[in-house]
Formats: sequence, structure tokens, C-alpha cells
Amino acid sequence: MTKHNFEQLNDLNVDFFESAKLSLLDPLGLYLANEVRWIKFNQNWNSFKFPVVIGGKGQPILLLHGFDSSFLEFRRIYKSLKRNFQVIIPDLLGFGFSPRSATNEYNSSKIISYLIDLLKILEITKNLKIIGASMGGSVALKLAFEISSIEKIILLSPAGLFGEPKSIPFPLNHIGTSFLGLPQVRKSLCRQAFAYPDKCVGEMEEQIASIHLGCKGWRNSLASFAKSGGFAGTHKYIQNIPIKTLCGENDRILGKKEINNISKIEKLNFVGLQNCGHLPHVDLPSLTGKIIQDYFLV
Repeated sequence: MTKHNFEQLNDLNVDFFESAKLSLLDPLGLYLANEVRWIKFNQNWNSFKFPVVIGGKGQPILLLHGFDSSFLEFRRIYKSLKRNFQVIIPDLLGFGFSPRSATNEYNSSKIISYLIDLLKILEITKNLKIIGASMGGSVALKLAFEISSIEKIILLSPAGLFGEPKSIPFPLNHIGTSFLGLPQVRKSLCRQAFAYPDKCVGEMEEQIASIHLGCKGWRNSLASFAKSGGFAGTHKYIQNIPIKTLCGENDRILGKKEINNISKIEKLNFVGLQNCGHLPHVDLPSLTGKIIQDYFLV
């Protein structure tokens, strides 16, 4: 593929995001989307531009979203965090609105390499704090194992801490991805993430959970990630870094057994949240934001 063709693909990705942004129903989602900067990476990533939210001043906080999600899931805590910190929210490689033609592989190692390169570009070498939500919690632990600049970590309903990576071979990976793209499946998964979906889930929440599916290459990157086995067993990467872990007591995605296992790991400093589902930063943004601020500002 020629350099011109790569540039065209990159432009298509940016154009899709700009169009999708204008359709956002959630004012907080639109506010967050307007904070996106397109950062150009080096030749290791085909010189593609990647979407990264950057806002606020102070010590840096890196926010890492969950599986098949995007930076938009942090819309309800972003404003409060940027008052005291420099907030950085990338779309993980192969997820959200990231360009799918920047690499041919989508796996845990590539995601970590991408984040390390991002931190180099942003010249962040010390005092980094991380918030990892769901799969982003496993990403945070793996990243902390690879670099030395991380000062504190907050995990929000971390997924993938136990077990071993399980590869989903072709064609099952593509079949599964197609299933995840069905509107009714997306709606069901969105509702399952909230403690009280009948009260808390409407058109705005459903839109944000699915808006990135229109990105070129969404199915292929997700299928590639599934084939790789994804993130699993990441509790073994826990370092001597201060960690606080928040889990909703109504989390139907992790389930009671997984939450119980998480609560038994002393270094995770577990806190259970009442009336909260799988997304503390969405279900209880005020309380979650306060816990984050109190923990990171000490």
C-alpha cells in the first residue's frame, strides 16, 4: 500500500470521527469529544494519527477504557478531574476511534507498545497516575510492569485479572465479532453494565456504547484481538505501587465470584460501592470522582 493510500485511510478515520461527534446526544460526550487531539505517531505505526483527549493542568493522569469501548466512557468524570490534573484519555489501539490500518496485529503486547510510545511523544517520564476501567484495569497493571514512571493506580471494576489468555480461532472470532455488532446485543450489553438500567439507560447511553462501530476495520481489529487471547491473568503484574480498586456491588459483568477474588488480594485495596454496576465512573461519577481526587492528591 502506498503512502498516499495510508494517508487516505487516516483521513477517512478522522472524517468519521468528526461526523460521529456531531451526532452525539450526550452533552458531556460532546464536550469530551471536542477535547480530542489527533497525535501523529512514528513509522512504527505507519505515521497514522491517533485520537487522544488531553485537558487540564497538573500532574498527568492516564485513563484507560474497557473492552470494545472508547474514551467517551469517561465523559462523566472528565470535567472534575481536569481541574487538578492533566488528563490524558487515549483510545486503546484497535478500539474506539483509533485507526485500524496502523498495524496488522491487535493484541495485548501491541496495546502496551502503543501506550509506551504515546507517553514518549507526550514526554511523560514521572509522576504518572493511571485509572483503568474494566479491561483497562488489566492494561494498567501490565503497563505498570513495563515502565517505571507510574506513581499510583486506580482500578475500576478490573477485568482479566485471573485465568489465562484463551485464543478464539478463525472463524469463531469473526462470528463472535459479528454477533457483538448486532443492535440488540449492543443494547443488552449496555444495560447489563448499569446497576439500574431501567432508570439509567436511555438513547444517549446506548449511542455512546456503539458509536465507534462505524469505524473502518472495527470487525477485523476486534477479531484479531479475540484471536490473540486478549488480557488475562494480569494480577501477576501487580507491583509495589499504591493501588485502590473500586467495584460495584451490582456488577453483573464481573459477577460476585470475580469480585470476591479481587477483594481477597490485599495489594488491590478493594472498596465495594453500593448501588453501582460495572462502571463506577458512569454509574456513580460524583462519588468515584471524589475518591479519585482524594487518593491522587494525597
